[in-house]
Amino acid sequence: MTSLLESRKAKSGSAGSAIGFETEGGGGWKVWDRYLTLEGKRAYHIGNVCNTCSFFFERLEGANSSVTATGVAEELRSGLASLTDAMVEAWGHVLPARDYVVCLFDVHPDLVVPGSETDYFTHEEVELWGVDGFWGMPHHPRTEYYRLGAAPVGERGRLFEFLVPMFPKSWLKADDVARYTSAIAQGARPTAVAISVLDVKQPAVWTGDPAVTEHWCLAHYLLDGHHKTFAAAQSGQPIRLLSFLAVSEGLSDEAQIRTVLQALRRHAV
Repeated sequence: MTSLLESRKAKSGSAGSAIGFETEGGGGWKVWDRYLTLEGKRAYHIGNVCNTCSFFFERLEGANSSVTATGVAEELRSGLASLTDAMVEAWGHVLPARDYVVCLFDVHPDLVVPGSETDYFTHEEVELWGVDGFWGMPHHPRTEYYRLGAAPVGERGRLFEFLVPMFPKSWLKADDVARYTSAIAQGARPTAVAISVLDVKQPAVWTGDPAVTEHWCLAHYLLDGHHKTFAAAQSGQPIRLLSFLAVSEGLSDEAQIRTVLQALRRHAV
């Protein structure tokens, strides 16, 4: 389970950043679909604005490279001990100008293959929303992804965490994975970086009396640290995650973000 080590609010980012957010209308809605962009191209479809629709993300053609900030590679490779102004400022040149909650986590990534026993979309989502009425099958995200754990939130809610790569594991370099695998085995906690979005979803109706009726879905879109993350998943060991949680881009409010962080802080050692 994820452990929150530290968090702070920050106004960060810049115009013309490599990463961005984009929306598009649909039907009678001026804004319906939401996208994460990379270098001006849509990298991920990150859901819609409907609170009662199911949560999803879907990889698009623009998700084809990692993103790095200048001058921080060695510090991230060694692993962050705490949040610093310099690190937040460095990533501000890469991220869109937004209000963020910047978080430093310890995470245990578990690699998931769509359709497998650990796939959220095949199991937990179907249990509450059922199978998509149009496609007649569970959602397919068009990518493998990592799950970071789940925890109860409130009376009938559950938090689900996802770490979503910007390119597939087949693109990873074996030598880099081996180097991180060795370092992690010796106790290192290298740091990956993500931009994150929280969506709180609840279906309008459901069958029976399920114990969980709200899904709090915290998706971390991996910008830097693909080799570290895969090495940690392969070895079953934790790494550190620097997350820039975009306050205004999810289907959630600041109170709900605080609730999630309080739940994750309880797991900190």
